[in-house]
Amino acid sequence: MLMQTKDFVDVAARAREFGCRVPARIALLPGNFSTAAHVDEFRYHAATPLVRSAWRGVGLEDEGPALSDRGRRGQPTPVRAIVVGADAPSAQVPLVVFFGTRLLDSPAWCPAVALGMVSLVLAFHPGCASPREVRFDAVVERPDGGGYACLEYHGDAYGLVALTRDVRGIWSGK
Repeated sequence: MLMQTKDFVDVAARAREFGCRVPARIALLPGNFSTAAHVDEFRYHAATPLVRSAWRGVGLEDEGPALSDRGRRGQPTPVRAIVVGADAPSAQVPLVVFFGTRLLDSPAWCPAVALGMVSLVLAFHPGCASPREVRFDAVVERPDGGGYACLEYHGDAYGLVALTRDVRGIWSGK
């Protein structure tokens, strides 16, 4: 397992720049969120729809990018994005989960369960690379306007749940 922590772009400012909803709790972000020039360039990992579905099954709502213009019935208009499969030339797009500080107001189990669902999907999704060689980024909002950190993880899908400790460590300022 290889993991490193880096600073990440201001997620709220970037979402507003794209005209997208700003995530506050938990969200699936495009793998190229920090580098895309426009929402039409967003690239998501192939497992993104399955993770979103698994989260819904346990009561977690993905607050990922959606255009903030309201469509019919007041719902955000979904961002047009490309889901990149394991056999695509740009298959190196990581699965990216955002953990906002507002998630601290939710039950304590949320980060661990969210990461557990990601782990299961990546381990068993036939379109993903080997479960021993996953690429995953956890973008964590630091408290009190302290910016954002990105935990870049390369390793076994089954090791993702252990990142809960690192997410909580960033929230506590460690």
